[in-house]
Amino acid sequence: MKRHQKEIIKLASKELFLLFFDIFISSQKFSPSYGYRRLANKYLEKRNYDLKIVYQKIKYWQRQGYINSFVGKKEKYIELTKKGRRYLFRLSLSKIKIKRPKRWDGKWRVVIFDIPEKLRHQRDIIRDKLISLGFRRIQMSVYVYPFECTREVRTISKRLFIDRCVLIMISEIIQGEKKIIDDYLRHGILNKSDLKIR
Repeated sequence: MKRHQKEIIKLASKELFLLFFDIFISSQKFSPSYGYRRLANKYLEKRNYDLKIVYQKIKYWQRQGYINSFVGKKEKYIELTKKGRRYLFRLSLSKIKIKRPKRWDGKWRVVIFDIPEKLRHQRDIIRDKLISLGFRRIQMSVYVYPFECTREVRTISKRLFIDRCVLIMISEIIQGEKKIIDDYLRHGILNKSDLKIR
């Protein structure tokens, strides 16, 4: 399995990761010793998984196109597809939120990225995530947000392995910002009391 696939699995939700782990340790294909099998069975009992449900989930993930199974050297393998990696990326980012401060400091956080075409699915994911967090696009790969978000954007870009392609800046003025402010006011992200400091 490629390095980035291992990293993506590490970033997946705890239950999904453990479910994959359960599938692997319940397999007898590795000719484990009696002691290993006993420990694996104890683990599965503690996890309280019905193997029928596990295999149903595998079939479901295959139908969704998240995983492929294939046979090589008389062993059966499961691998993540590109769609599956994208799904796990999104899952790993789903809990990232930006906390709103009591008052806007009047400064804009500007996120700029230049992500190569070979990483286009990461580019699509960061674009979608920024929009879901409330960022507004002001140019092709330039997004703006009113509140402190450096840590969150760094976390997103690191998890997507594109941190070298993402730049975060702070700006006090943006050309045409009245339209952006009006949009944020309309959506309740900014309120009129935030504008008193400007």
